[in-house]
Amino acid sequence: MKGHQTLIGRGQEPLAVNLSGNPRLAQGGSGDLLAGYIAGLLAQPELQRDPSRTLHFAVWQHGAAADQLLASKPNFTMEELAAVLGGVAAFQR
Repeated sequence: MKGHQTLIGRGQEPLAVNLSGNPRLAQGGSGDLLAGYIAGLLAQPELQRDPSRTLHFAVWQHGAAADQLLASKPNFTMEELAAVLGGVAAFQR
């Protein structure tokens, strides 16, 4: 399914719909950036303890970074998204 609202699911857990993000995430490389970010987070032993929470955070952060960029400029590149990814505060689950 294409779109900026990423579905998150794991095993028997119910699917979650991430609401952060915008249509600019449809650019080429966006999914690759998210996959690399997830891999980097899950490579950290502390974040492996609750992989579901880590996945939810990563997907939210990816969308929230895109939202933050879009608020300041109408277009952005994946390089610009990569530069701010991980820097958006206030994740609540």
